[in-house]
Parts: sequence; C-alpha cells; structure tokens
Amino acid sequence: MSLALGLGVAITAISSAALLIRSSGADAVTIALWRLGYATAILAPSSLGPARRELRALPTRERWMLAASGLVLAVHFAAWIASFARSSRWATSVAASSTLVVLHPALVALATPWLFGEAVPRRARWGIGLSLLGAAVIALGDAASQGRNALVGDLLALLGAAGGAGYFLLGSRLRATLSLRAYLLPVYAAATLCLAGIGALSGSALWVPSAREHALFVALAVGPMVIGHGLLNWSLRYVPAWAVSASILAEPLAASALVLAVRGEAPPWSAVAGALPVLAGLFLIAGAARREDTEP
Repeated sequence: MSLALGLGVAITAISSAALLIRSSGADAVTIALWRLGYATAILAPSSLGPARRELRALPTRERWMLAASGLVLAVHFAAWIASFARSSRWATSVAASSTLVVLHPALVALATPWLFGEAVPRRARWGIGLSLLGAAVIALGDAASQGRNALVGDLLALLGAAGGAGYFLLGSRLRATLSLRAYLLPVYAAATLCLAGIGALSGSALWVPSAREHALFVALAVGPMVIGHGLLNWSLRYVPAWAVSASILAEPLAASALVLAVRGEAPPWSAVAGALPVLAGLFLIAGAARREDTEP
C-alpha cells in the first residue's frame, strides 16, 4: 500500500466515526463502551501473547501509567461522544465537536512547559493562540444561536480533547518500552472497564439488544479504531509524527462533509468560522514540530 493511500484510508476511516455515532440512538457512554470493547476483542487474538510477555517485565510504575492511559482514553471517548451524540441533551454540531476535539496538540503544547520544563517554539505559541481563539468563536457562536446545551456540548468536546492529550502524553512515554500491540491491548481493555464503571455510576443502559446498534458499534471498532488508527501508526514508520498529526487536521472537514452528505446536517456558521483559526493554529504547531525534527 502506498503512503498517500494509507493516510487517505486512515483519515476516511477515522472521520466516519462521527457519522456512525450520529446514526446511533444509544447513550454516549454505551457507544464508547461497546466501541472499545469490540476493538479489544478484535486485537486480543494477535496481541495477547506479546502483551503478556512484555507486561511481565514492566515496572509497577509503568503498569499504573497503562491504567491511567486507559482512564483518560475512556474520558476522551465518553466526553467527545456525549458532545454530539443524537441521544445527548448537550449535543452540539458535528463540525463544532470534531473541530474542538482535535485541539489536543494545542493542549499538549500548552502543558509542555509546566509538565516537562521545555520551551515551546514561537510558531507553536502563535498556533496555540489561534486555536484557542477559534475555540472561543465556536463556543460563543453556539451559545448565541443554540443556547446553553450546545455550549455544554462544546465544553464536553474540549474535555475529550484534554483526555486525548493525556492519552498522547502517557502513550509517548510507554511506547518507548512497549510494542504497539502490547500497549494497545491493555489500554483498550482498561478503558473498557473504566467506561463500564462510568456507565454503572451514571445509570446508562449498557446492555443494547438491537442488532442494528451492534452493527454500528462493530463498524466503529473496525473502521475508526482498528483500520484508521492502525494505519496512522503504520505510517509513523515512514513519515515523522508531525506529518501524521497534520494529516489529522482533515478529520473535522471530512466528518462534517460525511454527515452533511448522508444526514443532511449542515454546520452552523460559527463552527465554520471557528474551524479556520483552529486548523490554522494546529498547522502552525505541526510546523513547529517539523522544524524541531529537522534541525541538527
């Protein structure tokens, strides 16, 4: 498979998640639980052996980090899906949610000086500012045109972005010593258990008898999770991480286009206006990472 084709398939698969979630009538936590549960079951036959061998040699601290990675991944999916799912009382538009949730590179860059004492390049600082400005445009536009519930949906999408940032930061440390299969299987399993706990505490209907709903859950596990994220991880062997991060900027555009084409849901003006500075800012952050990668 060519690199361009692989990245194109990956972005298309990941972008289909919004359409599949919007087509489901299940609770947000339930969707997240079954999505990760099915993904765990798909990965288990090929990953269980390597995971057992590598986890035996893993220090206790790193095992706790794996559990924490599963927790923040559960928060990422539960919050993001709740921000636009059809069953959610706080649903905002797909365009607003999918734009805000990809803010995680900006949040990682924002947290880097505090967590690691590393300076953030000037270009990345401009990118952070632009991204946060775009997020404010989306939130204020939603509050003005759709009311408080849509604003809560925007905040949930930002919480999803924070969970994604935590997942990325923990994963970057753990992947230094663990293979991809040995990392993904326990993290997905831990996230599934965390979502089961969240669902039980929140009173979500975790058991879904509908065959149609389970078809959507399996599609979410196979398409966005296994194929989409799998191909992105495959592409890291051939291109630097900043290039993969930059390619993900197409997700909000592709997700919005798919929902518009299939469900006829047009994005509000505020989501379009806010998406422009958000994506421009994230592009600057990716460019700053590129310069760091190429400097001697």
